[in-house]
Amino acid sequence: MKCFIDTNVLVYWVDGGPRADTVEKLLAGNAAISVQVLNEFANVLIKKRAMPLADVMALTQTLIDVCEVFDLSVRTHQVALQLMAQYKFSLYDANIVAAAGLSGCSVLYSEDMHSGLNVRMPEQGGGGVLSIQNPF
Repeated sequence: MKCFIDTNVLVYWVDGGPRADTVEKLLAGNAAISVQVLNEFANVLIKKRAMPLADVMALTQTLIDVCEVFDLSVRTHQVALQLMAQYKFSLYDANIVAAAGLSGCSVLYSEDMHSGLNVRMPEQGGGGVLSIQNPF
């Protein structure tokens, strides 16, 4: 089963401890992320963790190597706007949900989105159901 991993989950990967172990297991599976997730991840590590850029580059390259990475597109944007209207997501969360749905994932792991919510993707977004789950 392919799963999509949100930025807030990936940040625990660099913290160590039991949550980092959980993220390692997710990454070892059939994991997907988007370019937006890569950008947000790098931003958090640089701005909030004061991590050196070389370390951030190494970590993001590892994610690129082990995950299927989806580009953002006009279609992602359009589906995100539809999801905002239907589910009241913020624009950035809606783009994550849209990318997850468009990538063919059935689960989106996120710590701060509505855990347990089953999102019915619009027809333009594949029409399937995406389950949002807190992996912790």
